[in-house]
Amino acid sequence: MEHQPYTHLTDADYDSKLREMGNYLWTLEQDLLAAASRQDETLTNQVEQKISRLVATADRFFTVPGRHRSLAAYVAGLGLRMIGNWADATNRFLRVLELSPMNAEAWLELSWCLAEAGNWQECELAARKGTEFFPETGAVWGNLAIALDNLGRSDEALSAAQTALRFDPQDTRSKGLVDRLSRKDEPPGSDPGGQPSSATPDRD
Repeated sequence: MEHQPYTHLTDADYDSKLREMGNYLWTLEQDLLAAASRQDETLTNQVEQKISRLVATADRFFTVPGRHRSLAAYVAGLGLRMIGNWADATNRFLRVLELSPMNAEAWLELSWCLAEAGNWQECELAARKGTEFFPETGAVWGNLAIALDNLGRSDEALSAAQTALRFDPQDTRSKGLVDRLSRKDEPPGSDPGGQPSSATPDRD
């Protein structure tokens, strides 16, 4: 029988449970990366199933009225992003932003999902919004650079990638983009690659 959310729980109860789920998702993401690096398909599938179950729980929590709904959508989005379900992850982060337009982490995560899905115009908008909240975070500048590059705006992409490297000199994605755009001898467009930064769940 399908489990339903406990409607007698308070917003604080849901908030606490969702934060525990969010923290567990970060642990599972590391397990997923380790399994992928070992090419362990069995373990990868097991971890993805655990993540999918957490997503389903967060989605059920979202259906219960209360202030926790923004966090529920964020946690579901995280899980979906971790298993590469870009369209559904995008949907969940848009839900967050409908409820909490100033949620900085959701803008950052949204830009990652849009980049992975190749939705470059939307990615540019989300990444620019992200730079307003995280002006000194290399990841969001890197997402902006990738979007601009794929939109054929090389000079802007180069500037954004250089900004990303200023804040994160170890960002190989942006370094590769700077190297290529500086030479200007390769066509625009590159794999988003990399991994999203570990943004903390919504604290609204």
